[in-house]
Parts: sequence; structure tokens; C-alpha cells
Amino acid sequence: MQITFERDSVCAGDDVLAPNARAVTFPARPRITEILHETGPIIDYLPCVQASRTHWLVLIDKECVAKISFTCEPRRSLAITMLVSDRHVEAERVYFSAAGQERI
Repeated sequence: MQITFERDSVCAGDDVLAPNARAVTFPARPRITEILHETGPIIDYLPCVQASRTHWLVLIDKECVAKISFTCEPRRSLAITMLVSDRHVEAERVYFSAAGQERI
């Protein structure tokens, strides 16, 4: 199954690449946790903002399903807070909405 990831820009330079979309292929209908897993495709999809922790809301079919905290330094790491029960994803698009940033 192919799902399009799309996200907000994090800075003016990032706007050059807008709408920041990427097609990701999964072998079958993935669960939300498979899409958001820390070793999954989002670790390479979300942008690195040096010396910062970025916060994202994850929307599937306009429903906010999770909150993510992402940092790059000293290594890429992801903290996920699920807002709904895990389930298979039927949607063809997952949107990552910027929800803030803090210096670390």
C-alpha cells in the first residue's frame, strides 16, 4: 500500500521544497504504530532542526492520531504519544502538522 506523507515547512529554506510530500510504500495496510515507529520511514522523513526538538501533530483523514517529539542531536530520536487506539490505516495520506519547536 502506498501512503503519501506530507508536512508543514519548518523554515523559509524548507519552503523551497513545499509541499514536502513523499510517497512511502508498505507491504500491506499498515497500523498507525507501524507508520510512526521510531525505526520506520518517518525518521528519515521529518526534517532535522539543529539544536532543537520539533513537535508534530499526526493527522490521518483530518483526525489527530498522535503527537511526536523529534530531535536530531546527538542522534535522531522520536517520542510518540498515541491519541487514539492503534488500528489499520485506510487513508492514502498522512499529514504532519508543525506544533512547535524548542531549543535543546
